[in-house]
Amino acid sequence: METPDVRAVVTGITAEVLGVDPAALHSTNALTDLPTFSSFRIVEIVERVEEELDTEVEASELTPDNLSRLDTLTALFERTLRTSGVPG
Repeated sequence: METPDVRAVVTGITAEVLGVDPAALHSTNALTDLPTFSSFRIVEIVERVEEELDTEVEASELTPDNLSRLDTLTALFERTLRTSGVPG
């Protein structure tokens, strides 16, 4: 089984849900700085990434620190996949 490109999945889904160019995600310090960001949208992002990667993030991991930046969001899913036994 091929390891998913977690960064590409998270970036693509986040850009799509927020309606921004992926480059805008890399040039902003926090997702919350984007005018299209909302708590409802972060829930949609997490659900869609979970579905795409066929994994589920522990509720205790859904903290503002883990969800506020593209890098921390990507790291959250990388950790989740590692602990769920997805080959890497």
